[in-house]
Amino acid sequence: MLIPPQKLELQDESSLIEQAKNELPHVTTAFEELVVRYEKMVYAICLRYFGDIDRAEEISQETFIKVFQQLNNFRGDSKFSTWLYRITINLCHTAAQKKSSLLSDPIEDYMDDIELSEEFKCDDEEQCVQYCVNQQKEQEKAIISMRFNTDLSLQEISEVLNIKLSATKMRLYRAMESFKTLYEKYCT
Repeated sequence: MLIPPQKLELQDESSLIEQAKNELPHVTTAFEELVVRYEKMVYAICLRYFGDIDRAEEISQETFIKVFQQLNNFRGDSKFSTWLYRITINLCHTAAQKKSSLLSDPIEDYMDDIELSEEFKCDDEEQCVQYCVNQQKEQEKAIISMRFNTDLSLQEISEVLNIKLSATKMRLYRAMESFKTLYEKYCT
């Protein structure tokens, strides 16, 4: 009697990853299930990071392309989600750096940003929160995004950022203080 194969959506993460590793690049069904499980979280990180739907979709796609290419390098030392978030944050950083280096006249753009930030007042809570997050440094955006858009613990965030837990706590605290200052300035 044949035992029917377990449905992919019911498989535990580690066996799904092993199946994907064994199947890729020719069969992608297990990999597609990994994408389904994590695409919303990856997109949420990217959207919080950039505040731009198109950019978030682009970087989310790049993330899963990178995972597709590098899945065989995943050793399982940490949770898959931790590894995936690390890739996502690295790609967000890289994309943000590329964007800033492509500016034609950084001083003029900087002055435009200062003028906009001085004038900005918003009644829509969600738009205001996103504006405040976008005003933060890249490192602050990343840690806030990981803490509030994912189910990562502080320990897992420290693993993603490759820093000690105490440093993670301090960075989160500073990012929240920065956010609070911006929020009080623009949203109250």
